[in-house]
Amino acid sequence: MTGFKNLVGVAVDFGPFTCITGPNAVGKSNLLNALEFLSLLSCNSFHDACAQVRPTAQQQFDASALLAAEVLAGRGHLTLAAEMILPPRAEDEFGQAVVPSCGYVRYEVKIAVHRDASVPGGLRLRLAGERLRPLNDSTRPLLFPEADLCRRFIPSRRDDSNGFFMNYEVAGGSGVVMVHREASGRARQVLADGAQRTVLSAVASAEYPTILAARTEMASWRFLALEPSAMRSPDDLMERRAISASGAHVAASLYRQDLASGRDGAVLRRVRDAVSALVDIRSLSVREDPVRQALELRAQVGDSPELPARALSDGTLRSLALAAIGAAPDYSGLLCLEEPENGIHPAKIADLYNLLHDLSEPTSQHLRQVIVNTHSPYLFQCADDAELLCAVARTVRSGDGSQLRVADFRPLEGSWRSRGRDGGDGIRPVPRSAVLAYLKSPREVRG
Repeated sequence: MTGFKNLVGVAVDFGPFTCITGPNAVGKSNLLNALEFLSLLSCNSFHDACAQVRPTAQQQFDASALLAAEVLAGRGHLTLAAEMILPPRAEDEFGQAVVPSCGYVRYEVKIAVHRDASVPGGLRLRLAGERLRPLNDSTRPLLFPEADLCRRFIPSRRDDSNGFFMNYEVAGGSGVVMVHREASGRARQVLADGAQRTVLSAVASAEYPTILAARTEMASWRFLALEPSAMRSPDDLMERRAISASGAHVAASLYRQDLASGRDGAVLRRVRDAVSALVDIRSLSVREDPVRQALELRAQVGDSPELPARALSDGTLRSLALAAIGAAPDYSGLLCLEEPENGIHPAKIADLYNLLHDLSEPTSQHLRQVIVNTHSPYLFQCADDAELLCAVARTVRSGDGSQLRVADFRPLEGSWRSRGRDGGDGIRPVPRSAVLAYLKSPREVRG
């Protein structure tokens, strides 16, 4: 990816569990923001996607805050790409189920910026390129140690003569995206010049199974920003939404699952047991309030009386929200979380690591993936070398000759990322001891 904030030429291979650390203001959050923006593009216009990345209370649109200087100056494009293992099936908005003909794909999108005083912020974003193509082990190998596990979720690739499901081309002097049908029939041409959203977000339907599966996968990515106020609020008795990024609707999610299992309390016990090493929860329940038509999460911690969510600590609520997400039947795919150690005592960080790691374990039907940012030396020490990335700053020269500070994401020495995609030298690794020394005493370590 390139052109998003201070990300220039960044390529990162994520394993099932990835822990990113490094100094403040280097680009750790920017990497997760770029992934979130790509996810939002699967269902939103460029304008709406920008507004939803780290939104303010006023929801003001400021695309310039997300774009690199080179993109704003018109000397480059915002370019984002992701290589994905697709879900085995997808449903369109009418509930029609389809099976993608390819399980391993690469999606790329380019966005150009133009000055336009008639739009908010004075910037207009337009589509400048888009493609979706199949991958297999010869075109892009799966590198990480769990590659054999991942291949079990990738069906054999079809014999695709054109090599693309979607591809940006220039025809008659105009940019068009060729959308190739997976059954018989002519390709569809979509005029891309001036488009305010991706073609993938507009044409994904049962008519194009792999495109629909790619959109479904990208839209499912979760970016948590757990908020104590949201987790403490009771739910409406008829609430049907999934647990949100803020941690809201835990009570409703557990209530629905408990109803589906015949009110046997099994899901509540699983959540309680999942956090037992972190918090001494003796009982967990969801209480119905027939007067207010509300649902309230309640827990007994230690020998204290049973308390409502509004009386529980921030750390207890964060642990319960993560365990409830893991128990939810709709949880699969990618989950991202910044500084999960907040509100957790250092002595319990190893238990937090185990909880997060459990969220990355695959189910019988789906792969799952977790990415976290952290400043905690305790969480860093819990992770294996193969699970760690260190964000560092480097200097590059821009098109106008000025110097820019951009982010790199480097593996630890000897890990699978340090060997590179071709089996040779990868990106320059960093010693584990140097990273740990910085996290323990950042003022004493420079460079």
